[in-house]
Amino acid sequence: MESNIGWLLSRAALSWRTVVDQHMAELGLTQTRWIALLHLKRVGEGCTQSALAANIGVEQSSMLRTVNQLLEAGLIERRASADDGRCRTLWLTDAGKALLVDVEQLAFKGRQQLLAGLDTQQRQQFHDLLAHIIINAHTVLMPEQP
Repeated sequence: MESNIGWLLSRAALSWRTVVDQHMAELGLTQTRWIALLHLKRVGEGCTQSALAANIGVEQSSMLRTVNQLLEAGLIERRASADDGRCRTLWLTDAGKALLVDVEQLAFKGRQQLLAGLDTQQRQQFHDLLAHIIINAHTVLMPEQP
């Protein structure tokens, strides 16, 4: 059983994104774009492009293409950092904020379909178990220094 957990996690994540991606097609958004918008909100406006890329788990070059596409679409903007004049930060435009409302509603719809048949207690337990695995991974990858 344990030997299949990694594979199941991978398949579940892929399935999750694919189902939500079907809903996002209504908005004309590619997976990379809607994920970037959602993560920008999660990380917080005013983050750097590198922080956004790290949060999503993609390389800088991929993030640059996506950011440029979102800029061209008028959904985000770059601003000079208040802390470091050499650094540029990312912000949602009014159009981006409006679109994000629709993105979040469609993502909710997809989540409900994927979690169908699981009651509130099961959903909470599932959440807690996944969070625990992530904490364990961070512990392995970044052990405490003596």
